[in-house]
Amino acid sequence: MTTQYWCFRIDTWQSPDFYDRQLREHGRLRQGWGWRDDQDLRKIVTPVPKDQEPNLKMFNDVKKGDIILVPRIPKWPFVTIARATEDWKDGYHFEIDDKLGDFGHCFPAEYDTHFERHNDVVRGDLRTTLRCLGRFWNANHCKDSIEQLLGRDPNELTSPQSKNARFNDTVRSVLRDNRKQIEDDLLKALSVQFQSAEWEEALKTGLEALFPAYEVRVTGGPGEEKHGTDILLIMPGLLEDYDYGIALQVKDWQGEAWHIKSAIAQIENAEKDWKEIRPDLRIVDKIIVLTEANELPPGTEDEANEKGITILRSEDLKQLLRKMAFATVIKEGDDK
Repeated sequence: MTTQYWCFRIDTWQSPDFYDRQLREHGRLRQGWGWRDDQDLRKIVTPVPKDQEPNLKMFNDVKKGDIILVPRIPKWPFVTIARATEDWKDGYHFEIDDKLGDFGHCFPAEYDTHFERHNDVVRGDLRTTLRCLGRFWNANHCKDSIEQLLGRDPNELTSPQSKNARFNDTVRSVLRDNRKQIEDDLLKALSVQFQSAEWEEALKTGLEALFPAYEVRVTGGPGEEKHGTDILLIMPGLLEDYDYGIALQVKDWQGEAWHIKSAIAQIENAEKDWKEIRPDLRIVDKIIVLTEANELPPGTEDEANEKGITILRSEDLKQLLRKMAFATVIKEGDDK
């Protein structure tokens, strides 16, 4: 049987040491989204819960001898290479960790080696695929780049790099380790400063810093019921006779977004409505931004996805605010 190559991303809120010990000492890769007994992949029936789709793909697709790359093990910025010791559908078992109350999905694997992703031996195609943020994806296109790493001494693959590389890795590590605190503090501080419609102007400032080549307009107000858009990002089109647009609707809500269906209805027809207002504008994305709400009524996210609408919860907004903050600081530095 042909060897397949996979990438398997761990939940970053848990220490990489936990996963490393599980792999080296117990011969298993732990995966999250397994905190209830009914999430045992052997018991899943259609329709498959959306949060279990990546885990079910692992369960069905990984076969004995396949190679699995796991970023962040044993720590950032390393990547561990493991090998499946059984077909995962056969060797899988479900065992919720007693202390953490999660990570019940256990897949059989053994450690092979690990490498530093910026090591000179690591090829560009492999570095590129490791940037993917998915939970699980195929890396067969990197077969040769992975094969030339197998069985090699980690000391060779994790040797110190240039001073520039070490500086960049250190900065990235510090920023990642403190990312959640930065994001929480930013949202808390901005929530004190801005309320309701004021958020639109605040986000406009941040988006202008993050995307200096785009035009950012606040379009809320009396005409908003026509297009459901509070903020419009405008990007140059491929040809001179049209531009691309991203329509954002901002909802300063807290807790559960009970009224999300009304927001979906407001922005649903943004493409058609903007075409009437600006025939030269093509809406390529519609986004609802929730400032302090994370919970959605059942089924509403699927409904939004079917209509081409993305919902950014408060946790998603925090990540965007962090990127905006760094872009703003850099912009201010350039202006001095």
